Amino acid sequence: MATEPMWDLGRRRRLARIVRPATGRAVVVALDHGLFIGPLPQLESVPTAVAGVVAGRPDAVQLTPGATLAAGDLFCGTDRPAMILRLDATNLWRSKPKPHPAYHARVATPLEAVRLGADAVVCFLFVGYEDDTVERDNLERVSAWAAECRGLGLPLIVEPLAITPDGGAVRDPEVVRLLVRMAWEAGADVIKADYTGDPASFCTVVESVPVPVLVRGGPRMDSVEDSLRVVADTLAVGAAGVVFGRNIWQQPDPAAVVRAIDHLCHRGGDLAGAVRLAAGR
Repeated sequence: MATEPMWDLGRRRRLARIVRPATGRAVVVALDHGLFIGPLPQLESVPTAVAGVVAGRPDAVQLTPGATLAAGDLFCGTDRPAMILRLDATNLWRSKPKPHPAYHARVATPLEAVRLGADAVVCFLFVGYEDDTVERDNLERVSAWAAECRGLGLPLIVEPLAITPDGGAVRDPEVVRLLVRMAWEAGADVIKADYTGDPASFCTVVESVPVPVLVRGGPRMDSVEDSLRVVADTLAVGAAGVVFGRNIWQQPDPAAVVRAIDHLCHRGGDLAGAVRLAAGR
C-alpha cells in the first residue's frame, strides 16, 4: 500500500485547522491591514483587535509578521484559532502619500512562517495592472512560493486581484474566473476571491477550480446584515467560507459577528438567525 509524502500529510493537517473537515468551510478574520494602510480605527492596538475577534472563535486569523509577534500568545492553546501569515505587501490602497508607481514586495518567507508557528501563508496575485511585467514577476513569485510551501508541508492561500488605476478591485465575473484559475494553476491550496455581486455568477467562479474558494471581504459594507447576506448567498453556491476584515473588527462587537458567520458556515443557520447573533441577541 502506497503512503503519502510526508510533506503532504503536514499540508493536510495544517489545512484541516483552517478549513474544518466536518463542513469543508472556514471562518477567517483578516487583521493584516496595518501593513498596507496603517492603524485604522479599531486596529490601533493589534493585540486588542486580535483578542476581540479570537473571543468569537474563528477558524483562523490572518496576520503580518509584526502582528504575529505582538499577539502570538493569543494563539497558544488547543482551543485557539489557526494562524495565517501574510507574505507580501503593497501600497496600492494607500492615499497619503499617493503611490506612484505602486509596489508589491515580499515581507516574509514560507520558512519564516513555519518558524513563527503559522498554519498557512497568504499572498497576492496581481493580474493586469500597471504593465505586464508586474503580472509576470508576481506570477513567478507566487509559483516559487507554492513550490517552497509544498516542500514545507505548508498550505498556500492566494488572493488574486485585478486592480483599477484608482486602487479598486475588478469584480467582473469573467475576470474573477480568470484570476481564480490562474491562482490555482500556479499552486494555490485555497483561494481568496472577490464576490462578483450575485450568486449565479459567483457559482461559475467556484466551479472553475477544485480547491476551496473563500470570499474576500474588501471594503466595509453598509451594514452587518449586508455582509452576512454575502456570506449566506455565496455559501449557497459552493463557497467554502470567508476571509473578512473590516466587516468584522470595525463592528461594535467583533466576536458576535464572528459567531454569526460561524452560524452560517458551520451550523447550517439562516440569515435571520445570523443577524440576531451579530446584534448580540
